[in-house]
Amino acid sequence: MLRRAVPALLVASLVVPLAAQAQVKGKQWFTYDEAFGGAGRFGGQAGLQALPAVTGWLDAEHWLETREGKVWKVRAVDGTATLHEDPAALVDIAPKGIATGPAAARSADGSVRIHLAGGDLWAIDVAGRSARRLTQTAAPEENPTLSPDGKQVAYTRAGNLYTYDLAARLERQLTNDGSDTVRNGYASWVYMEEILGRATAYRAYWWSPDSTRLAFLRFDDAPVPVFPIYWADGQHGRLETQRYPKAGDPNPWVQVGVVAATGGPTTWMQFPPKADHYLAWLSWTRDSQKVFVQWMNREQDTIRVLHGDPRTGAVTTVLEETQPSWVSWYEDLTTLADGDLLVRSDADGWDHLYLHGPDGTRKRQLTSGAWRVRSILHVDEAAGVAYVLAQPGTIGETWNTEVRRVRLDGSGSEAIVKGPGTLQARVAPDGRHVLVTRSSVSEPSVMTLYRTDGSVVRQVGAARGEAAATYAWGRTEVFTIPSGDGYDLPALWVLPPDFDRKKTYPVIISIYGGPDAGTVRNAWQSTAAHYWAQRGVIWMAVDHRGSGHHGKKGVALMHRALGKWEMHDYGKAAEWLRAQPFVARDRIGITGGSYGGYTTLMALTSGAPAFDYGLASAPVSDWQLYDSVYTERYMDRPIDNPEGYKQGAVLTHIEKYRGGLRLSHGTIDDNVHMQNSMQVIDWLTEHDKPFELMLYPDSRHGLQASQRKHSAREGHDFWVRTLLGGKLPTPPAAPTTKAAAGTH
Repeated sequence: MLRRAVPALLVASLVVPLAAQAQVKGKQWFTYDEAFGGAGRFGGQAGLQALPAVTGWLDAEHWLETREGKVWKVRAVDGTATLHEDPAALVDIAPKGIATGPAAARSADGSVRIHLAGGDLWAIDVAGRSARRLTQTAAPEENPTLSPDGKQVAYTRAGNLYTYDLAARLERQLTNDGSDTVRNGYASWVYMEEILGRATAYRAYWWSPDSTRLAFLRFDDAPVPVFPIYWADGQHGRLETQRYPKAGDPNPWVQVGVVAATGGPTTWMQFPPKADHYLAWLSWTRDSQKVFVQWMNREQDTIRVLHGDPRTGAVTTVLEETQPSWVSWYEDLTTLADGDLLVRSDADGWDHLYLHGPDGTRKRQLTSGAWRVRSILHVDEAAGVAYVLAQPGTIGETWNTEVRRVRLDGSGSEAIVKGPGTLQARVAPDGRHVLVTRSSVSEPSVMTLYRTDGSVVRQVGAARGEAAATYAWGRTEVFTIPSGDGYDLPALWVLPPDFDRKKTYPVIISIYGGPDAGTVRNAWQSTAAHYWAQRGVIWMAVDHRGSGHHGKKGVALMHRALGKWEMHDYGKAAEWLRAQPFVARDRIGITGGSYGGYTTLMALTSGAPAFDYGLASAPVSDWQLYDSVYTERYMDRPIDNPEGYKQGAVLTHIEKYRGGLRLSHGTIDDNVHMQNSMQVIDWLTEHDKPFELMLYPDSRHGLQASQRKHSAREGHDFWVRTLLGGKLPTPPAAPTTKAAAGTH
């Protein structure tokens, strides 16, 4: 039924009324700099107003908001603001250059701040208007955090874990075996990238709530193979060596330790010290008496939560989950006051909440049905509810999000903030208010304060202002494309403002393509998308069946078969596009970076001839070349799935390549090694195949800031050459701005 309804919907929606056509006359286009150079005229996105820069709730009645470099305390219900913090005042307290950046750590009341400057630690007493240096060492301090009581600072240095007692002015070294391969409280690269997350900046230690102990992970990279990364600087260059486990390689050895903040012997949790498993996501019980440890096997199909005794090291399994494909870490595992555990899991095919007793016994499933709990926003134990960010599971609605209230007694849940659009939400500490930012394809961001009964308190800000009416915005729509076997594909496009079905338009499809990593959202689209639409290019995004819209059932189809369903579904999308009379059938492009770069390479090889052109940045080209944790989660080890790895490799299908590729990569990429691109380049040059290449010296997986302008310009010009025949349409004259023809 959905497949039959989609074309009818599109026919109706693509008829542009004459009034709408008239509305684009005399409207200005975005300049190149506005779309790609970050030069918005009105703050934030070009043509729109910036929303209030809220950094978070301060207490139940106030949030903090940044205005012109100062931090203001804003009363939520009426917007009354008082100055909370002037960073410029700190400059007078500390020596020059110490307090110019954000604090690395701060006490709960903001009175004590820890800054990193030149690799050393400084403490600033705001109330006392004093500053003092805590460390002066050859090796830099890393990831400082204040203890919950604000009296001590923990940090790592040269592979060891330290604390500093602020009152006693005393540094204590808690571990002493740090080396080139051993790191205490500082994660091995693959753990940071794939398990703990980049936001941790490698930090792998956790304070106990009572501030007396630290739990930490100890990593030994000795068994991990070394990958060489070459820097081409200076006369002789230099070689960087990285401990990087590729698929099937030995992983780092990991142990869990607990040590007193004042020093002393470490208690090691009783796991085999050199076992081939994963240990991560440590947390403490509220009484500081036990440590939660999450364990996962190398195959990543079983996860356990264990209690660790910080006195004896004994560990006891609390709960266990196994799935045929893979399991996920319990990233928002929440302990309640009575010891119960709130767990989010996709074990039944959709992400839902479960309540377990202190001993791990499941008490009840709190949510169910074809929808997803994306994250836990806040738990109000006094009211017996949890607030969550949710995603509907009905195709045609999965691109929306909503805030739901879930009752902890298992009696159900209800949406308190919903409606078409994508939401970001912050619940006040007392659970009485929620600050929501919502946008949709037809409306830029609006910030609104709600009560948690769903009623509106006030609108806090709106991105659409008077300036927005002066622009010729593209027409954005979300819809689905039939896949041919029931997995309809969510899609979004931005059509030209003066769209005419009798004309033909080239298409750019921007994709990522990784498992459970969809990009089609009912949200306001980027200036770049509208820029291309103004110039007669349809900008588009499409999600495949494994992108999360179809629950774990759809995502799990990618198990042991990365590349297979992406190519099937993106090929169906390209086939559907060519059936539309207004699409230029010989000018359909695809672009993406990282996994999106892989998908782009596969689209021009395995998926050929579905796409005419592709721009791939920092791509994986063979899953044997990527890291063990990510790759094996989806593909298992190469020895266990040789055919899956073979079919998922670009070079397996490269003889189908017909041209049209532009490839770019940072030369010192330590995530997706340039090796991936070089092996593709080797084949293309050996077989005299046409392609474009740009290497960015001394750039990692993300380009250096100084190279991004060049990358954006080169990518832009590639699409002008391939999709627009080298001629960029001239913007119409606008009375409020000088539209220089030479600035695109």
